[in-house]
Amino acid sequence: MRNKIMTAEEAVSQIGDGASIMIGGFMACGSPENLIDALVKKGPKNLTVIGNDAGYPNRGIGKLIHAGLVKTLIASHVGLNPEVAARMGTDVEEDKLECILAPQGTLAERIRAAGYGLGGVLTPTGVGTIVAEGKQVINMHGRDYLLEEPLPADFALVRANRVDVFGNVEFHGTTINFNPVMASAAKTVLCGAVEIVETGTLDPNKIEISGILVDCIAGGEYLWPIA
Repeated sequence: MRNKIMTAEEAVSQIGDGASIMIGGFMACGSPENLIDALVKKGPKNLTVIGNDAGYPNRGIGKLIHAGLVKTLIASHVGLNPEVAARMGTDVEEDKLECILAPQGTLAERIRAAGYGLGGVLTPTGVGTIVAEGKQVINMHGRDYLLEEPLPADFALVRANRVDVFGNVEFHGTTINFNPVMASAAKTVLCGAVEIVETGTLDPNKIEISGILVDCIAGGEYLWPIA
């Protein structure tokens, strides 16, 4: 069996300029801070980052934005990070951030569609609003739906409470959020973990990401309170 255990720095070394990255978490709860810190240190530019939100300036995705590494952010909520609005409105081109907002359920389903090999999803959310601009409208049984395309990525950064050496992942409370669906939709999955255990240690009923999806495992995460 291939050894997947490495340092956070080794795990993110394969992420280069212009990469697209999904990052699990909800208001940074469930985001792999060890991998994010290592990515900030590495410093790849012009990243496209996909996540539920923009985190905070000093937590989660917000660290990448603060470091000036993100060119495009695709998220459902950015109000907790004032830096997003400031960078969206700047006249300095190299500091400008493109922010593409998507309804939260639509974002999750687009990611799931990429992971499950679907051609897209139909949703009534956004019909007749600016969300519908440039999108195909399909009428089904007398109701209009938007065709939302799959949303894949080059990398997914996920956070585990416990992961075995094969890469099977167990979560802690609501830290599960976007992590499993993102792991299904990325070419390469990097997992930051609180605890790394031997294969066979985890309860199979609690495994939410199969080890066949996980490429790299790095320790160094801390345990969140139960949520």
